[in-house]
Amino acid sequence: MRRWSALMIVSFSSAAQCGQFFGVTKQTACNWMDATHRPYGDVVDFAMRALPDYQRVMRG
Repeated sequence: MRRWSALMIVSFSSAAQCGQFFGVTKQTACNWMDATHRPYGDVVDFAMRALPDYQRVMRG
């Protein structure tokens, strides 16, 4: 969850922006950024294709 959190933090300036990008609530995006929850597979798949920093951040 920490890598997903890091990816959200480097990719978006706010939880609201993150939530809008993925079509989730601001609270869900906050949970991702705080590393308290992780996304479902369809969100991860979309992130892999859409976020330029995905490979760099997720590989550690």
